[in-house]
Amino acid sequence: MNTLERLAKTADENKTILCFGVDPDIGRMTKEPEEEQTEELINEYFQEIIETLLEENAIAAIKPNYAFFAQYGFDGLNALQHLIEDFKEDVPIILDVKRGDIGKTSEAYAKEAYDFWGADAATISPYMGEDSVKPFLRENKLAYLLCRTSNKGAKDFQELKCGEKYLYEKVLEKAMEWKCGIVVGATSDAIKSIVKTTKGEVPMLIPGIGAQGGDLEMVMEAVKNNPGIHRINASSSIAYAHEKQGGAPPEAALKEAEKLNDTIAKYF
Repeated sequence: MNTLERLAKTADENKTILCFGVDPDIGRMTKEPEEEQTEELINEYFQEIIETLLEENAIAAIKPNYAFFAQYGFDGLNALQHLIEDFKEDVPIILDVKRGDIGKTSEAYAKEAYDFWGADAATISPYMGEDSVKPFLRENKLAYLLCRTSNKGAKDFQELKCGEKYLYEKVLEKAMEWKCGIVVGATSDAIKSIVKTTKGEVPMLIPGIGAQGGDLEMVMEAVKNNPGIHRINASSSIAYAHEKQGGAPPEAALKEAEKLNDTIAKYF
């Protein structure tokens, strides 16, 4: 089963397209961090949350953000390896690495993402063109090209005009040609025109729901004809929901995920 098929199958089984973004932040996980316990702390904190979410069928993918693990050195990277190994059989793993480099270097990055880490999918920067993307276009895997992202600075380049079209629309054309997925932020209504152009057949990874204030209802309306191949990502709003709600992190995370799923479930 390839990654796209697995995404659709998991969404149908769990009746959600919610993806949990795993962004470790030691300062938000404990009041008294001790360096020598970093790996153990990350493992225990997210293990409990993910197990709770999976038990209730509250998520349909996990998206570890490589940088948030790598900032803690080998402790963080070891924690990333444990997380992927522990849950890769349960749900698709989307490794958020945003790689993109010249051909041979990109081949090495693709081997790292798929062969070493064992990810089902990876996020890719398209800026250096086809030879930087091609190594990630592997059979049974899925590459998500950064297209119209959710951050404020997205407009600096992505909304530059290239002839009659925006740059992100040119990226979209290449994604369709190369049979990639795309990253499209929930903070922009560009998702509506993107879905119209792709007829809903290009898988999207959609960040920006939760802490960034994206419009979940708008997103679900846009993807409602073929929701299962897409993933809506929420990271810190789930992982650190206890900061606002109180209580234990796993229970607070589940409550936040269920709130999002109340909207998502209407479209299944």
